[in-house]
Amino acid sequence: MAPSGRRLTTPERAPSDPAVTTAAPSSLADLDSFWQRTTVGFHTVYLGLLGLLVVMIGSSDNLSSRERLVGLLVVAAMAVVYLLFGRRLLETEQRDWRTPIQLGVSWAGLYVLISAEIFEAYFLLFGLIPHIWIFLSTRMAVAATFVSMAGLALVEVAQDGWTLSAARDVAPQIGMHIGLSLLMGLFITNVFIQAERRAALIDELERTRSELAQLEHSRGVLAERERLSHEIHDTLAQGFTSILTLAQAVEVTLDRDPAAARERLALLERTARDNLAEARALVSSLAPVGLQDATLAEAVERVATRFADETGLDVTVEIDGEVRTLEPNVEVVLLRATQEALTNIRKHAGARRVTVALRFQPGPRGSATIAVVDDGRGFEPVHAAADGYGLRGMRARVEQVGGRLEVISAPGAGSTVRATVS
Repeated sequence: MAPSGRRLTTPERAPSDPAVTTAAPSSLADLDSFWQRTTVGFHTVYLGLLGLLVVMIGSSDNLSSRERLVGLLVVAAMAVVYLLFGRRLLETEQRDWRTPIQLGVSWAGLYVLISAEIFEAYFLLFGLIPHIWIFLSTRMAVAATFVSMAGLALVEVAQDGWTLSAARDVAPQIGMHIGLSLLMGLFITNVFIQAERRAALIDELERTRSELAQLEHSRGVLAERERLSHEIHDTLAQGFTSILTLAQAVEVTLDRDPAAARERLALLERTARDNLAEARALVSSLAPVGLQDATLAEAVERVATRFADETGLDVTVEIDGEVRTLEPNVEVVLLRATQEALTNIRKHAGARRVTVALRFQPGPRGSATIAVVDDGRGFEPVHAAADGYGLRGMRARVEQVGGRLEVISAPGAGSTVRATVS
């Protein structure tokens, strides 16, 4: 239980909220658990003070039998009221009719004990003053402190005969008690309030971090799905297109030219095996098959050669500059750009000649450019990007590795697709 009637509560979360399963244990819940454990110690201290006072009253030689009986009955009443009302008030946030009963009986008991000249009761202030700040709001606690201390001053003045001199003697002591009580109460209350705010802030940060982690996870899943879709489009889909084209070619030449049909069948088998290897590499998240045992230049030559065998087009491969090994993701992007560009030529260009040029630029960063040029019918790049030529996906992949994609074409003027990574 925090002072000033403030009970720490943990903000409710829906059970389906994914942040619930990832967030750290609530700091507010930990703080509330700490206060619950602290209340046990407070019960022990307060009841222990009452018990010690019973022992002191029972063993005092300065008290008459009547004073001793009054003292014991008053302490017993204070203990009973605390067990019935005060203990539960301390453990819950409810403030109702029990609060004034607890405070009224406790302070009235102190006044009766002091009036009976049982001055040992003064040490009950160590328990009664915190009661005010625990059971009341801060504003009410300030007022109750003045009232309770004023009542104690009146009791002490009454013992001295209601004289002006007695009032002057009591005033400094009561003033000091009021000042110390307010200082202690306000300080501790402020500390507890700051602790609660800090715990709430920590919880909010934890929830925000969990939500950000969930968001990053979702973004990662989407990015991986997009990557896989590009990979499937650039490998498996193109491979199946090649297989279909070769199968149609075999059907055409099977009776007329068996030797050519056998060549097409061999090429079809090789294409199918490559496609199967690409599928396995995709499942295992490995590099493209063409790059697993070859350099980028060798992989580009293989892709161009297979394209020439499948289409019968005149394909020229140009390798310029010192061949070097680039970052794996950069090599993958350049190879996929080459494959996509050749696929577009197969589907749309109607070309006769194709040039695939790979140029390695000098410099420590190892930039490279791949260009695929054809003499086909050409197209409008803007319309092609919107009509599914695969240019948007190609551009996105190139830009992911810090490169740029250029598409130069016009109807009847062929086309050039150039990807540069630096």
